[in-house]
Amino acid sequence: MFSLSEPPLFTRLRNAQRVLVAGAGGGFDVYAGIPLALALRANGKEVHLANLSFTNLSGLDTDSWPAPGVAAITPSTGGVRGGYFPERVLASWLELEGLPSTVYAFPRLGVQPLRIAYTSLLSHLGIDALVPGRRRNGHPAAR
Repeated sequence: MFSLSEPPLFTRLRNAQRVLVAGAGGGFDVYAGIPLALALRANGKEVHLANLSFTNLSGLDTDSWPAPGVAAITPSTGGVRGGYFPERVLASWLELEGLPSTVYAFPRLGVQPLRIAYTSLLSHLGIDALVPGRRRNGHPAAR
């Protein structure tokens, strides 16, 4: 039951222990999930961040790929040309804040490979709730 003291999204996530907050549009979308991730973490949840990346991830070492189509980005991740790498910038900021500093990134693979990559990551991390980017109606949704 929703109440004024608990937003509906938090009510839906009440029983979740491990939550993945994911940016779904590429680029810096995952940054919009930072306030939510911090609030969930303050409520005792284990929170992970992921993003559909616009960065060319093909130069990453094989050690950076915990599953096909899923890159684990840390502050020390190399192998990417150019300066555009929002996931590594976020990982560096998380480390500076003393927070878990791995951000998962999905290359642009297409719908079916991306779905398989998400399924692999959810299983790898033991995720029991996924909060994707905003729906078309502008409201976040927990799955």
